[in-house]
Amino acid sequence: MADGTWAPVGSMWVESDANMPGGEALARQIVHGKRFFLEELGVDTEEIWLPDSFGYTAAFPQLAKLAGVKWFLTQKLSWNQVNKMPHHTFWWEGIDGTRVFTHFPPVDTYNAQFSASELAHAERNFADKGLATRSLVPFGYGDGGGGPTREMMEKARRLASLEGSPTVEIQPPSAFFTEAEREYGAKAPVWSGELYLELHRATYTTQAKTKQGNRRSEHLLREAELWATAAALHAPGYAYPYDDLDRIWKTVLLHQFHDILPGSSIAWVHREARDSYEQARAELEGIVAQAVAALGGDAPAVLNASPYEREEIAVLDARTAAALPSGAPVQPLGDGRTAVAVRVAGLGAAPLGAAPQAPAAAGGAPHGAPPVTALSDGRSIVLDNDRLRVTIDAEGLLTSVLDLDASREVLAPGARGNLLQLHPDHPNHWDAWDIDRHYRRSHTDLTDAESVELIEAGPLRATVRVIRSFGTSRITQELTLAAGDRRLDIATEVDWQESEKVLKAAFPLDIHAQVSTAEIQFGHVDRATHTNTSWDAARFEICAHRWLRVAEPGYGAAVLNDSTYGHDVTRTAHDTDEGEVLGTTVRLTLLRAPHSPDPETDLGVHRFRYALLPGAGVAEAVAEGLALNLPLRTLPAGPAERAPLVSVDNPAITVESVKLAEDRSGDVVVRLYESHGGRAAGTLVTGFPVLGADVTDLLERPLHEAATGPGGLTLALRPHQILTLRLRPVR
Repeated sequence: MADGTWAPVGSMWVESDANMPGGEALARQIVHGKRFFLEELGVDTEEIWLPDSFGYTAAFPQLAKLAGVKWFLTQKLSWNQVNKMPHHTFWWEGIDGTRVFTHFPPVDTYNAQFSASELAHAERNFADKGLATRSLVPFGYGDGGGGPTREMMEKARRLASLEGSPTVEIQPPSAFFTEAEREYGAKAPVWSGELYLELHRATYTTQAKTKQGNRRSEHLLREAELWATAAALHAPGYAYPYDDLDRIWKTVLLHQFHDILPGSSIAWVHREARDSYEQARAELEGIVAQAVAALGGDAPAVLNASPYEREEIAVLDARTAAALPSGAPVQPLGDGRTAVAVRVAGLGAAPLGAAPQAPAAAGGAPHGAPPVTALSDGRSIVLDNDRLRVTIDAEGLLTSVLDLDASREVLAPGARGNLLQLHPDHPNHWDAWDIDRHYRRSHTDLTDAESVELIEAGPLRATVRVIRSFGTSRITQELTLAAGDRRLDIATEVDWQESEKVLKAAFPLDIHAQVSTAEIQFGHVDRATHTNTSWDAARFEICAHRWLRVAEPGYGAAVLNDSTYGHDVTRTAHDTDEGEVLGTTVRLTLLRAPHSPDPETDLGVHRFRYALLPGAGVAEAVAEGLALNLPLRTLPAGPAERAPLVSVDNPAITVESVKLAEDRSGDVVVRLYESHGGRAAGTLVTGFPVLGADVTDLLERPLHEAATGPGGLTLALRPHQILTLRLRPVR
């Protein structure tokens, strides 16, 4: 490296997918990557190098800057099907306003061989020529890791000064970026928001079990770090599992590689991924169990790894239910399961079996909420909890979702919700990678039901089970409404045996939305629901994390999920007695069945959940999306009361992670962000004594002392700002 033979670049653990990794996971991609380069090679990398990933989240610029990264490179956007990127060198602006200097090589390949045609194309194609005079050519057999050959190096030598050809100079990428920014940085245009790839849109859906393994591993890691930190601070003799957590994180990050998490690898890769996720799950459950055991307690307890206080109906297994105090208000559910009302602080623990005594802070049901009722007249079933009234017809479809708080119908006139739709799915190229617009030309509505049965009738929960068969596949859904809840949960089990089909779940909503708002890492993005421009039309399949929301002034609704990334949102017209009404249809892309490179992609049984949340603002979508992905953990014996390790008095400030510092100093690292899209001020309070606190970069290196006030650490965040704090506990 010292002689320039090697030029280490990248800053990330692997060349990961850049849409689906969660916020903390994407941060750890950069943290572990930067640390590897520093510790193993002595290089503090300054660029993110993702030539082949399938689109780029608008959270990247801020994460890059927080890690000391100056520059970003991609090549993949040259694959756009419809729209040509208007710039090759530009400032990329993220959702918080942070900008990173970005280059998109006009040679349009990351495997250049210094042919005359390649260089002529790069010169002719360069969108910024005239103001900028240099571009980068990634050369060598990069896609297979072979690197450059002697012939390529000889071509470069001859092209160093050849009349009629662009001048070629071999240099490290850092030298190119330094000169390009010096020359063009002050004049370069700005591209704001995500870098959406108009191709490979099916990678949000293909290999659903790989995606589910990733999502659940990310949230289990959050839980394991939280409770291990609590045990390290409060349980003498407990040893924080640094090595185990580090190894599991690296396994999860490895599987976020841009041909694994997107589902575009061969069959054995995904078989191994499923095994790896299962091993990670078992190890993380063990870490949580050991940490909770170290915290002590011998009474039934409930733990909440979400940063928001929750009051909801929890489902207990037989062992935990048997430990409840006599007289606790419960509802037997069958199979040994029992429902019970609980209230627990964010990032805290509480006893099980006592009725909640006060309203929850963020979207929970108040004490004494009316019970949920279920009525059936033979033609339909009505579930009602005095907040929502849900009507399910004889075919198991939603014919009405009445928001009683807002006195309005959520579903579009004459439409039915949770409508499963089956489309033929024959992309022109790249079977596992692509879903092409023409799939929408035909579809089958799955309306025939084998059975529609009320299986739980309250007072804490009411559930309707719907069973359907289609082709050689079978699907069972349980639609559940809980007392005091605004959320209709839909637990789904599919025995998927289709070939070259795609399965969607549609919610036609009586909401006139100009944009859809989708959660991404550390925030959210708005995307147009119309197709006014070719750029809007090209986004016919989009990525969302835990929630996607549509709204008109004064009212919105969100669709939540626990492992689904692919969505589409369209404006739809509905006929009424008063004329045509324009609504918005939100669809989740649940499963696909491509044949290449895995001929048996996704065949088998899948279990997942999604939910409809009427009346949702961004605040409710954030809190309920976390709740769906972080189920309350109930235990027959655990800490009966445990104050949160950290809490913030403004719900717009969301705690992303709580852990011990990587340098094993015993310091506590808290990462949080502004999640509602506006400015937010608040105070962070700790459940343990603190000597001092610093604001750090992403690698936990102190930047400056944190501001303190009489009640704790004083926070003032810009929209979508990420903040990492390092707290020094009293030891």
